[in-house]
Amino acid sequence: MSTSSSGADYLHPPKRSGTKEEVLARLFDHLEKTLGKPFEPESKEARTKRHMDELWANRVHQDNYEASFRPGWQIVGPVKPTYVDDRMRTYRGRFGHVRSD
Repeated sequence: MSTSSSGADYLHPPKRSGTKEEVLARLFDHLEKTLGKPFEPESKEARTKRHMDELWANRVHQDNYEASFRPGWQIVGPVKPTYVDDRMRTYRGRFGHVRSD
């Protein structure tokens, strides 16, 4: 299991979109900052690291979400097998017929 090297800040909650007005304000702000300016692409190593950090954080949040309402309990140690009375068992005879002797 790999861990993020960015410290304790890799477990921020997933980003929420926000309201329509907030999304439009962020869009216009981004366009104002970047439109008409030279674009400097992100290096492959930085992009891969950012992507892996996002995947890891999303996986942790998904696991926590699933565990919050459906924890997986495992029995530890020897457990007695469940007893089934022989009278309640289904015995199969020739050609797959159920027989109850």
